[in-house]
Amino acid sequence: MTIRTTKRVETLLSNKTINNEKNDYRAYGRTRPGFPAPLFGQQYKFGKAEAVKLTRAIGASYDVAAQKRILKEIHARSSTNQLSKGTVALTRDGAAELNKLAKQLGVDLRFTSGQTRPIHPVG
Repeated sequence: MTIRTTKRVETLLSNKTINNEKNDYRAYGRTRPGFPAPLFGQQYKFGKAEAVKLTRAIGASYDVAAQKRILKEIHARSSTNQLSKGTVALTRDGAAELNKLAKQLGVDLRFTSGQTRPIHPVG
């Protein structure tokens, strides 16, 4: 159940019709000729427009139980006290949109904004 929820969240966050990749943060390592650079850190950034698209996609595609699990997973990824520390960054308006969905579903979650970028392990 958790693996499917994680996969659903990854699919939603990386969907190019929902997420504007220009705002996202990616930290790549050094590359060797002929090999792609390793990805060390990634953070999806969601503003109001992207959060509205995300909430509509969640509501249209999944039943209520799955919506709650997906919202909890996104909350865990946007929380800075988890292992997945800040892999989703929210603007103030983006957090407000997700809080509306949480209230509508009756889930006791409080989304906040201002997540810091992940630390690049190389420097």
